[in-house]
Order: sequence, then C-alpha cells, then structure tokens
Amino acid sequence: MVVTVSERLAEGLLATGAARAYTIETHFTAKCHEKLTAQALRTTRLQLEMAATPRATDDERALIDDLQFAPDQDMKDLAGATLLVGVRDNDLKGNSQDDLSILSAIHGNPDNQREHCLRGPDQKEPGGSAAAVADCRAFIRGRVLEAFDGLDARGRPDLTQRTSLGLHLSLRGHVDALLPTYYVRIGQAMHAIQDAFTHTYRTSDGMKITVVLDWLDSVNGSLTESLDGPAHATKLDVCDDPDDLRTTRRKLATDASTALLIATMDPSKTQDERMAVVDGILDSYMGYSPGCTFENGWCQAAEGKYKDSKSLFGCTSAGREQRPGAMVAWSSIALLALMGRRRRRRRGAFKASGLVLAVTLAAGGARAEPDASKPPAPSLEPTATSTTTTTPAKAATATTIATPATITTTSTTTTSVGPNTHAPPAPTIVAVEEPGPRDPSQMAWGAYLGSSASFDKPALAVQLGARLKVSKQWTFGLDGEWNPWITLNGYRFGSGVFNLYGTAILRFPLAYENFNLRATANLGASYLLMNLYGAPSGSLGIYAGLSPAGLEWKLSRTFFLIVNPLNIALPAPQLRGVPLTYPQYRFSIGFEIQKG
Repeated sequence: MVVTVSERLAEGLLATGAARAYTIETHFTAKCHEKLTAQALRTTRLQLEMAATPRATDDERALIDDLQFAPDQDMKDLAGATLLVGVRDNDLKGNSQDDLSILSAIHGNPDNQREHCLRGPDQKEPGGSAAAVADCRAFIRGRVLEAFDGLDARGRPDLTQRTSLGLHLSLRGHVDALLPTYYVRIGQAMHAIQDAFTHTYRTSDGMKITVVLDWLDSVNGSLTESLDGPAHATKLDVCDDPDDLRTTRRKLATDASTALLIATMDPSKTQDERMAVVDGILDSYMGYSPGCTFENGWCQAAEGKYKDSKSLFGCTSAGREQRPGAMVAWSSIALLALMGRRRRRRRGAFKASGLVLAVTLAAGGARAEPDASKPPAPSLEPTATSTTTTTPAKAATATTIATPATITTTSTTTTSVGPNTHAPPAPTIVAVEEPGPRDPSQMAWGAYLGSSASFDKPALAVQLGARLKVSKQWTFGLDGEWNPWITLNGYRFGSGVFNLYGTAILRFPLAYENFNLRATANLGASYLLMNLYGAPSGSLGIYAGLSPAGLEWKLSRTFFLIVNPLNIALPAPQLRGVPLTYPQYRFSIGFEIQKG
C-alpha cells in the first residue's frame, strides 16, 4: 500500500487537532455534523407539522450572522441555529474552532470521551467495549432529560426557556449566550449518537456495536490493541459517501438523529412515554453485540481496512498489532546504515584530500627549484626597492681582538600598484534634504493619507488626518479612519467601526540618510457601525494605537512615504456589560505631506 508524504502529513494535522468523528464545519473540514443534523430537523418539522419559528430579535439575528460557520438558509432561525450550535458544542466547549491547542486538550480529556462514544482510559478488554457503550448511552439519556426542561406545557420546544452556553463568535469573540434549552441539550445528545457510527465497529447491517474505538491511547502512542481495542480511524469520519459502508453509516446516523428529535418533540406522548421511545431508539441503533475480540480479528471487521497508518512514511496492515520493538529495530537499522554511509564518504574524502595534498606538495617542490638556465618570468607582484647601508662594526669585548669588519643592513619598502578596493567608502558629507520648511526647526502644517491591514484579526483601515510639525522631533495630528472587520468564516465583510483619535509622533531625523525613524501613539474614540451580539450599532468606546518603530522615506521636498511594519490597534467600541474589543496587529503604509 503506497502512501504519499502529503497524505500522512494531512492525517497527522487532523489527528493532532481533535478526534471529531463526523467533522464539524471549519476551514479545513467538511460540515458533516451540520449536514446530518439539518436533514434530521427538516424531516422532523415536516412529519410533526411544526409551526415556523418566530422571527429572531435583532440581538439573536446578530448572533446567528456572527457564527463561525454558515448554516443553510432554512437553518438560520433561532431554533435551527441553536440546534447546530448544540451539536458543535461537544467538540468546541465554547472555544474558537481555530484554536487547535485548546481543542486538543478538550479531546484529550478522559472525561469527554463518552460524549463521542469513545473508550475511556479504564475501559480495557475484556469488557471495555460494553462499558464504553453503556457510558455513551448514559450521556445521551442525561442530555435528553435536560432537553425536556426546555419544553412547554404542550410538549413543544419553548424558546423562552434559555440555557447559558459558552460560544465563540467570529467578530464578537467569546460570549455566554442565552439559547433555547431544548435545542442546546438535544443537539449535544445528537452529536454523541452520530459519533457512535464512526467510532465503533458494527455488525454487517450497521445496527449493533461490536467494538468501540480508542482515541486517547492511540494519539499518545501507547495503544495495545488487545487491551485498548482498535485505534480511532480518521477515514471512517468522512460523510461524502465514498463507498457502501460509509454511505450506510451516514444514512443510519441521520435516521437515528431524526428518530431522536421526533421522539422527544412528539406532542401526543407524555414525558415517560417519550423516554421509553428514546430507550428503544438506543437499543436499535446503539445496542451492544458481544463476541468480537482481538483474537478473532474483531469478527473480521470490515472497518479494519480503514485503519490509519502508524508512521509518517509507512502503512500498517489491518487486523495485526504492531509491537513497539519492530519500529525500534527498523529505526536502528536505518540509523546504522546512514552512519556507515557517512563513514564511507569520510574515508573517500580523506583519500581524496591526501591525493590533493600530495599533488600540491609535488608541484610546490618543483617550483622551489627553478631552472637557473632560464630567465625568470616577469612578475605581476607589486615592485619593491632596496637600500643597502654599510657601517663600521663595534669592538666585541675587552678581551676580544676586534677585527675590521662591516655590517650590512638592508631595508625594503613595498609600494602598491593599484587602489585598495576593500577600503570602506568615504562618508557622505552632504545632508539629504528634508521635506517641509528649509529651517527644520520651524512649525509646518501637513496632511496624512494611509491604509492598514490586519491578519491576526482580519481587518482593513483607511486613514485621513491633519499634521502640525512643532519641532524637529515632535509632530501632532488628528486622524479619522474607517476600520471594517472581516471574518473568514463565511467570508463576511462587516462595516466595523469608525475611529477618531489624536496622534503624537516622535521623530528621529537622520540628516545623511534617505529616511528618518519615528514612533507613533494614538488615543481617541471608537464608534460601532454594525450590530453584534450584545453590542448594538452606535455603541461608543475608546481607541488606542501604537507604532513603536516606523520609517519615513524622503521622497521629495514635499512627500514622506510612511511605513509602520508593526502597528498595534485596539478599538473598544463598547465598555459596558461585556466589553467589545477587536485588537489588530497591522501593517500600515501611507503618504505624509509637509509644506514649508
């Protein structure tokens, strides 16, 4: 079985993010839970002839529009959107779908495994699968009983009965939203039922569970399949019907979700009768069928072919347990082979180096004994002049007879024939002209036009302002900017805020360079131009900004090009209640005019 590196890397990224079973809608994963849940609610509404959900308030509409996913058009009422939020909550727990580090911790929590119909850390074989199924069913029953608290006297969902649920919105950030209790709790129960079709091996008709899969031990690398059961399989999580087995599982998960909604909202039954129907649904779709063990290959489960590989570049065979020693042995062999190859390369390199050295010495020896019969070749080296001086010698000692002699001293002066190309260039002594008045200390009026972009919290900004240079170092101004906010979830472009603020600029002129350095601070007011959950349009707060290291390029006698590679902006258009802030790390560029 051939597996590409890109496929292994993609599986690794999904595995480290979360064990989502059927995935929720994100930038990188399909909206499986949302698709199954929406179809189940559509069928239920038709079968029970439910009345249309009342129109959402402006605040509720703002919440629905700001969700991190895009509901289908017929799911954008309060009931449908809340049901989808409840289904997603098992995976997110009020956190952003983009915060992979937090999501990994959530899915690695042993107490959360039953919400996804996975094994807990103590549910070992024999008996581990039966215990995991019972635990998952208990979670579903508990959430159904809590959902009944959100029904009215006629047994219909009461939208005025609310539950506080932590929720991360695209622009608003984290909020504790008050949402209809029934749809929150029944959505959490439906998530577990749907996961039961991807986190288990089942009988051939798909109706009974034979084995529950393991996430915790598989992701920790400590899984022993005979004790912990088979590892979580990412390939079972897809919902686009790539083959008969996964098509059947998707249909059964949708049917079970629909049956749960109908049973809990059927106005013709009492609560006890509804609960009896729910238990029957769990028996039908989540009953446990014993007898499948590691020794018999989990009854030769068809799901075994969907096992994930256990290494980045390898592929394991289904139904066999890989021992850690095998991986260590193969790794050791590869390492020794690599070391041996490097030693051979070194020996070859040493031999080659010795040969080169011998040839070099031989060539040097030949050059050291020139042929006296041949005239010397003209030299390209710098010329030298020699001066010889003869002086009388001193007497050696009192007991030594001095002999007339002379001592010859030779001094040599070397003169370079060309300029030194390695010498540093001469410093510039002509100042670069500054825009503005001829006398830099004079006051001058100016203007600024610029734009910014933020990628951390996606946003744009367009600024227009006035400037007053009061000295060589200090400039002050007044700026207004439109700062629209952007969400990549659904690619929504929000009108954002309008900011009006004062500006203080500390300049560091560099007379002999084409640019100056600057630091900029902003403080003012921020006005909200759009409705967000708990923050209506027209809210007024503060704005603060800082650009600690900027550049101003001297384009001409009139213009500066201003570049602020790190511009920190903090609009906070609402300070009462739950404050609304939208911090941005911007890159800013603009033009400043200064007239003398």
